[in-house]
Amino acid sequence: MRIGIHPDRDRAFSEKWQQFLVEQGVEAVLLDLLAPDAIEQARSCDGVMWRWFHIQDDKQSAKVILQAIESCLNLPVFPSIATSWHFDDKVAQTYLLDALGAPQPQAWVWWEKERAVEWAKSADYPVIFKLATGAGSSNVLKLESAAEAEEIIDLMFGRGTFPMMMNEYRPSFLPKTRRQAKERVRRFVDAARHVATGEFPALPDQWWKPEKGYAFFQEFLPHNEFDTRVTVIGDRAFAFRRMNRPGDFRASGSGNIDWSPEAIDPACLEIALEVSSKANFQTMAYDFLYKDGKPVICEISYTFIDAAVHKCPGHWDRDLKWHEGQMWPQQAQVEDFIAEVAKRGNAGSANGAAGAAKG
Repeated sequence: MRIGIHPDRDRAFSEKWQQFLVEQGVEAVLLDLLAPDAIEQARSCDGVMWRWFHIQDDKQSAKVILQAIESCLNLPVFPSIATSWHFDDKVAQTYLLDALGAPQPQAWVWWEKERAVEWAKSADYPVIFKLATGAGSSNVLKLESAAEAEEIIDLMFGRGTFPMMMNEYRPSFLPKTRRQAKERVRRFVDAARHVATGEFPALPDQWWKPEKGYAFFQEFLPHNEFDTRVTVIGDRAFAFRRMNRPGDFRASGSGNIDWSPEAIDPACLEIALEVSSKANFQTMAYDFLYKDGKPVICEISYTFIDAAVHKCPGHWDRDLKWHEGQMWPQQAQVEDFIAEVAKRGNAGSANGAAGAAKG
């Protein structure tokens, strides 16, 4: 068995995948799937793994390359299309969870400004606004009134906005660092050049795709002092609670984590395991809040910070039986991927043998 790995940006997953594959006696080779011969490189493997990130460069390259490999070469890939097509797209996740019948907060996705404005006039406030993209609560706002909602709607159906421009990421009026000052000067020069010549200003380095043409809102769920993160890998469920930031309604990105297994609501585990099975996810992290005393899924993500999962003292299986002992998520992903590749290979061999017999 030969598994190809495209190194991820911080090597957090690719290096551990390689290590665990070698320990299992599997040949692990590094690929460069950004090269012109990406498909030929993939052809030499029995499966391909690439942990791609939520920045735009990865989304426009990895997503389509892996889809071509999985769909046309019929090779197992990680993450699969089913696992990743909705990654870093909260709007897509809302439609997906609705189609699956999974519990989630009430949500409103508006594709037309007129309907969004009409809704905003009579909505119950506060409501939560989110960009489709973003991690760590970076593009999330709590809106207290129709006026605030209509301002956001005007923005999203007008000039649009770039990610990482809200809350604590919003640029200050005066630059606070030399780097910010240089960036401000560069943008001023770009703007002046645009006025003088019509040349389009330089886009941000990472978050260069503007968001516009939609408005996405979720109901605000009060009295949630934490969220519950359940990470499902195959039939394993790892879980911990993330406490809210001080004086804030957001838990994601707080860094204040409780890994006590006795604090985990079994209902969150059951929902996450069921959704992963129904949707055929290889791996998925679920963020739960409570609505009327019952857990609902606010967001999902196929990738996550590995160290947070590794610090879990154990995991639950599909029958909610507890298994003591820490485990790197990459090890679980490798074990499952080897089994997937082997199953696909056996199926191919069986089909080939059947075809030969008919001949």
